[in-house]
Amino acid sequence: MASKSRVEDFEYLKARHPEMSDEEIYAFLDEKSHAHIHVKAYISVFVALGVLTIVTVAASYLEVPFRVGIFLGLLIASVKASLVALIFMHLNDEKKIIYGFLGLTVVFFSVMLFLTLTSEADTLGEESVAVQMANAEISTQLRESGHGSATHAGDSSISDVDAAHTDDSFQPTATQTRGDSVIRGHVVWAGQVPKVRDVDMASAQECLEIHGGSPKSETLVLGENKTMGNVLVRVKRGLPDNASYNPPLEVAEIDQYGCVYKPHLLAIQTGQSIRFKNSDDVPHNVHTLSEANKAFNKAVNTGKFLEYSYDQAELFFVKCDIHPWMKSWVHVLDHPFFSVTKEDGNFEIAGLPAGKFELEFWHEKLGARHQIVSVAAGKAVELAYQFSKE
Repeated sequence: MASKSRVEDFEYLKARHPEMSDEEIYAFLDEKSHAHIHVKAYISVFVALGVLTIVTVAASYLEVPFRVGIFLGLLIASVKASLVALIFMHLNDEKKIIYGFLGLTVVFFSVMLFLTLTSEADTLGEESVAVQMANAEISTQLRESGHGSATHAGDSSISDVDAAHTDDSFQPTATQTRGDSVIRGHVVWAGQVPKVRDVDMASAQECLEIHGGSPKSETLVLGENKTMGNVLVRVKRGLPDNASYNPPLEVAEIDQYGCVYKPHLLAIQTGQSIRFKNSDDVPHNVHTLSEANKAFNKAVNTGKFLEYSYDQAELFFVKCDIHPWMKSWVHVLDHPFFSVTKEDGNFEIAGLPAGKFELEFWHEKLGARHQIVSVAAGKAVELAYQFSKE
């Protein structure tokens, strides 16, 4: 039985358009009714898709195992696809087009799922096979760099040189934990200067514009007269066994600017915190490969930061999975007697007690080199240390 409003609509149209047959009027009313229903359904679907999009973004911030993240992504995507197919598949004239788009969606979804499972862009928790292999390679490099055996040309007037770190006859002479002695100097590159490659930032035009072109890799940073930057100089041995040092209150910072980590090499003291900041207009993620301290892999949006405290001494690697050229090194040391060289190659370690110390000079590619230095109370020792590729 027709509703009252439908009868009224029929009578209204019959009076206004006597030229229309009853069949034409009913067909017009049916089409109008269907259109009204469809519009309401379309609005409901678009609202539902909007809500699911918010759920998708919220889910991306959850710290869940990798497989759980994949399940959530598939679940949300399936609900979205079901809503679209359920509401729009009644459009018979467009079925071929709809089936075509659904087929393309399946293809693209499969490709993205494959890339997620195999690439380095894993930020959901459990590391992919590619990430595990890369991390294993880095861990091997870290172990080797901590026991480097390559020769170097140091200042032989100071004392014994390399192999000092394997010499069990080394006996510390310092009796105080602090003093007023200083070891300072500079680090230079010996030999022919190798070619430093450009960093390919073609996939991040915003960052490329900041540098005015492709920047040089910071793997080897040389200044005038071949002075070396990004070298850690630290006291490896010689401090009293009972020495204990309070960490500074200052929070260290690693900034992401121009799709580059600044600084490239950071040294902090145990108990100190690091703020990982994003000053770029593009998103980054910070992926730390620490072992003694808690590792993490989290997104850092524009203007935001993450802050973590480091209580255990270790050397670890930091990278960005979104921009694979972004790399940084962090040394966490249990005392304050260290210095990181800038482009001018200079370093200074102040506040040392009188005694004999084994210094370590560490570079990410050239490994660790060692030299023994004796310093008297209230005196300063000057060093000119040379690194070479051989």
